[in-house]
Amino acid sequence: MNETLTEQLIDVRVIPPRQKHPTIFNAWLNLPDGGAILLVNDHDPLPLYYQFACEYAGNFHWEYLERGPDTWRVRISKGEFADPGFVPEKKKPAAPIAAAPVQFLQPQVLDTRPIFARGETPCGAIDQAVQELAPGQPLVLLVPFEPVPLYGKLARDGFSHQSQQMEDGTWRVEFRKTQGCH
Repeated sequence: MNETLTEQLIDVRVIPPRQKHPTIFNAWLNLPDGGAILLVNDHDPLPLYYQFACEYAGNFHWEYLERGPDTWRVRISKGEFADPGFVPEKKKPAAPIAAAPVQFLQPQVLDTRPIFARGETPCGAIDQAVQELAPGQPLVLLVPFEPVPLYGKLARDGFSHQSQQMEDGTWRVEFRKTQGCH
């Protein structure tokens, strides 16, 4: 799939960590439809994939060209795509654990505000928190904005949500696995 009009090489191995994602997304915003970023990294840029999936679903295509162990190369094409080209494998569920009755489970709370304040994306932390939930345990996210794209993503995994904007502007969103979903 090398029919791009413009392909911009970004070797993030030489970019300071705090500048990597801003550099990539600045290039993305300036990239014309049909263009692509050829990303070179020293580790799997999977967290970047999750950020693209959250922010640009349907408008990017992710193609691994090289998968380590020392160098990863990914072509990220811009345009309208029904298929992102790559979808991470679902992790195998952990062995069942004996769960306390639902009414006694405290929600797992993930405050994403410090993550955003560092200029990072919380997608990986959210995915990990979802994986760590006990059966019936709600997940509460504290977010500096209403995370609308996340509603659809977690709904596909069987979660319902209730959101509330607090006095300080923070959004408190509680996700619960709906009955019958495992």
